[in-house]
Amino acid sequence: MDQTQQLVERATDGEDLTQAEAREATRLVLEEATEAQIGALLAALRAKGETEAEIAGLAEGMREAARTIDPDRTPLVDTCGTGGDDHDTVNVSTGSADVLEAVGVDVEAGPATVEETIEREGVGFMLAPVFHPAMKAVIGPRRELGMRTVFNVLGPLTNPAGADAQVVGVYDPDLVPVLARALARMDVERALVVHGDGLDEIAVHGETRVAEVDGDDVETDTLAPADLGVERHPVEAVAGGDPEDNAADMRAILQGDLEGAKRDIVVANAGAAVCVAGETDTIAAGVERAREAIESGAAAEALASLTEVAPAHR
Repeated sequence: MDQTQQLVERATDGEDLTQAEAREATRLVLEEATEAQIGALLAALRAKGETEAEIAGLAEGMREAARTIDPDRTPLVDTCGTGGDDHDTVNVSTGSADVLEAVGVDVEAGPATVEETIEREGVGFMLAPVFHPAMKAVIGPRRELGMRTVFNVLGPLTNPAGADAQVVGVYDPDLVPVLARALARMDVERALVVHGDGLDEIAVHGETRVAEVDGDDVETDTLAPADLGVERHPVEAVAGGDPEDNAADMRAILQGDLEGAKRDIVVANAGAAVCVAGETDTIAAGVERAREAIESGAAAEALASLTEVAPAHR
């Protein structure tokens, strides 16, 4: 019995893997395992429930296989969430690839270009297939399984720039403490894991479950819109459209031309990023900084600079 088969058998029997074993499992999945073995392992982990140690180890294995960058700029904050919340909202914590492309950003930029944009402009976008090419090994098995697996939550934990702070939105409230404890096992200095009443974002229509990671410590809390200094809005008010519509909303928000629910949900989540970066002591104070960036024109300038340094190929 080879090593992958042994791991499949143990997971099928309900035995948890250590963090080191999970890291090695990633290597096996990407380099040696057959598609049948990959599918069996993912299904077995899903059936027994992935632990924070397994998630951390698998994420570490993905990082080791990634095309990495090392921008000379700190702090580095990652705002990638899991997606998959089944709500078609306006793009909030990050712009998805098709929306960023619609506003004029080269979403397929390689490591050298992204490193330059981060160093020069303080912002960059890393497309998963470009920076995690080895992940193509799991595309077939994941598609054939037709269900969520641990790979649905690994992306935000595998930042190729080695970000030392993160805001991670998750599609399931039960994942909030699990991913927070996984991040605490990794080299992230500070993070917020959030789920906002059905969204993988901080919500403006309801309460947001939050887990704050500070080194090895994890603390949980629940935040209402008023706690962040924003109004409460119905979830329908943050509904998105097609990429062009969402791109128009992005421009309008950053230029200060669109207010209301969409702007509030953007500044609420931006405020969380400002807070974990250490620029403010609270998310509410970070929200004020986000508003100031819009009102001063700095937010619109950042988007314009990004499109100049990494223009989309038309």
